Amino acid sequence: MHASRLVGIVDEMESLGLVVREGNTEERRTYSLQITPQGREILAEIGKIARAHNNAICSALSAEEREVLAGLLQRIADQQGLTRGVHPGYSRLEGKAAR
Repeated sequence: MHASRLVGIVDEMESLGLVVREGNTEERRTYSLQITPQGREILAEIGKIARAHNNAICSALSAEEREVLAGLLQRIADQQGLTRGVHPGYSRLEGKAAR
């Protein structure tokens, strides 16, 4: 995500009371983001919705089949060199930011 777009998203999240910025004592140009109690509530709700969506999509599969599917998809992701837990679009941006 481009830095200027991220600032806009953080501004919006802050205006909604989901996060607060705290100054970084080591680097004055950067901030630390802290999730608020309201942000935690929203995050929990998003998690519930995501789990319900996942259950609906995978409803034709047994628990064992879901585990097999997850394992197979992880093998493909590993073979493709994808970083676990990181969306591929974000990992590509990491190299650009380091320049």
